[in-house]
Amino acid sequence: MGDFRVRKITDAEDRRKMYQSVLADVESFEWMLKEDMFETDPLHIGAEQELCIVNHDCEPSMKALEILDKIDDEHYTNELALFNLEINLDPFQLQNNCFSEMEKQLFDLLGKGRKLADKHGTNLLMTGILPTLKYRHLKFENMTPIQRYQTLSNKLSELRGKNFEIYLQGVDEVILSLGSVLFEACNTSFQLHLQIRPKEFVNQHNWSQMISGPVLSACVNSPMLFGNELWAESRIALFKQSLDTRSSEKFLRKKLPRVYFGNDWLKESPAELWKNDVMRFPLIVTSDDFQDAKAMLQKGEIPNLRAIRLHNGTTYTWNRLCYGFSKTKPHLRIECRYIPSGPTGIDEIANFAFWTGLMKSEPEGGVEFWKNQDFKVTKDNFIKAARTGMNSVFEWYGKSYSAKELLIEKLIPQAEEGLKKSNVAPEDIEKYLGVFEKRVEAEITGSSWTVKNYRKLSKLYGQTIAEKELVNQMLEYQYLNIPLYKWEDFNSKIHSISTAKTTVEDLMTKDIFSVHENDSFELVKHILKWNNIHHLPVENKQGDLIGLITDGMVERFESKLSEKSHFAKDIMLEKLVSVSATTSLDEAKGMMDKSELSGVPVVYKNKLVGMITQNDMAKIYSESD
Repeated sequence: MGDFRVRKITDAEDRRKMYQSVLADVESFEWMLKEDMFETDPLHIGAEQELCIVNHDCEPSMKALEILDKIDDEHYTNELALFNLEINLDPFQLQNNCFSEMEKQLFDLLGKGRKLADKHGTNLLMTGILPTLKYRHLKFENMTPIQRYQTLSNKLSELRGKNFEIYLQGVDEVILSLGSVLFEACNTSFQLHLQIRPKEFVNQHNWSQMISGPVLSACVNSPMLFGNELWAESRIALFKQSLDTRSSEKFLRKKLPRVYFGNDWLKESPAELWKNDVMRFPLIVTSDDFQDAKAMLQKGEIPNLRAIRLHNGTTYTWNRLCYGFSKTKPHLRIECRYIPSGPTGIDEIANFAFWTGLMKSEPEGGVEFWKNQDFKVTKDNFIKAARTGMNSVFEWYGKSYSAKELLIEKLIPQAEEGLKKSNVAPEDIEKYLGVFEKRVEAEITGSSWTVKNYRKLSKLYGQTIAEKELVNQMLEYQYLNIPLYKWEDFNSKIHSISTAKTTVEDLMTKDIFSVHENDSFELVKHILKWNNIHHLPVENKQGDLIGLITDGMVERFESKLSEKSHFAKDIMLEKLVSVSATTSLDEAKGMMDKSELSGVPVVYKNKLVGMITQNDMAKIYSESD
């Protein structure tokens, strides 16, 4: 999440000074571009690997600070939440075996992190959104205790004026709110950096936008959030909504969210991107030690342009301008932020090689192709890819292509030419584009594999055990670095989850029927009959659980009916035996056996979150007997 030496803006004068520094940085940047002060050769690539920390039960683990404290490696750094880490890979010159060298460094660093994580009872997982992540993990105390994160969260919440809300609809839907920016912590990515020559930046940035939809379609790996099947790459919508300071009350005219794809092509200068940030988005944070960029340039020194970079770090485009500086010459990069983490290291490097080769290739219609292309078509292609992955149909230079057709017939050959032009070693080109092409030919993505196997496992064992099994399998394939196109589907009917460590949440039914306390007895009877269920929770107008009705209670009450009207509250059991989602399965089974109950409600803060029955438990206990 960038620069950590930040603080909140205290008053109007403090804001004025920050704007003064920001505007001076933008002017200095434009002067540097005009004077050709930037490095042009050799070009370099780099990457950032975001990771999830999971315990040996495959659930999120808040051990980031403990691992960082012991790892003694500057490549590792923290992320927004305590269940995430990041690895910053070294820059590699774009030539020869740069991609295989990057893969080796990634695996060496992962090995080092995994070895230390194991000592803390955890594993490190590469995945776009962790399948076992729950809403309850997004507590404010699970935010990394660094001032930057807390300041950003508080200020963005203040701008919004109410809780952040997410509404995502796919096969399932999610509607939730949160009083911090921690929805953003659900997203884990593999961020790609490519150095760009300044005079080529406008055309290269526009090309990076143009190719983003087709590239993403083959890389999607985030289909689920909190047990719900959503988009092929749910991160795209989730990230946008997790930091969106707009609300329905304030949305009377068109405004861009702080996470956005773009509004138009870049026209003349990379400085347009920073100017857009200044014009469209209010300042969020400031600092006390900004350089005087103009004065430094007059002395022949390279400024860090920290003020504008700090502001740019509070807005999030999927293809971002990055400014790097040293004592000799600064440089420019495009950072590709939409690629998810995982499914394996070799798949990630294959994605990187494909994207880089495509970036270095010659676009159809020449480098200024964008002058004859509608930007909204490109944006539409990106959203299609995020929603449907390899099932997308793209508009490409006025014609329609399936994702597979476009990638195989046009873009993979273009990427090969781009890598050859960049003097990448033939063995690297063959290896990584081969991995990418075989995945496309098989029409398999991390998302399609996850959804297919999740559906199979959840029918056998319920959602939560299915999620844990997915994480177990992902970890195994990642340790072996087996490319996705070789992954097998689950065939075993024997799950690997221990009953001693299983909780109610692992087996409970979440899709349950309930009635209001004033619903009629007749409705209660028919709901039980129509759905062939034995338990019906009763809620009040606040949505609190206040009672439970069983089919046996209905039968007994029906024989005593009088002519007057009767309601759910007249027959419900008010003294309830309930459990929480985190109650161990063994404990819950013991409670039910002792009370001779066939099922009990699962409650969180008086709210019904599920039901657990003896039939649910039979899925796991009968197997272990």
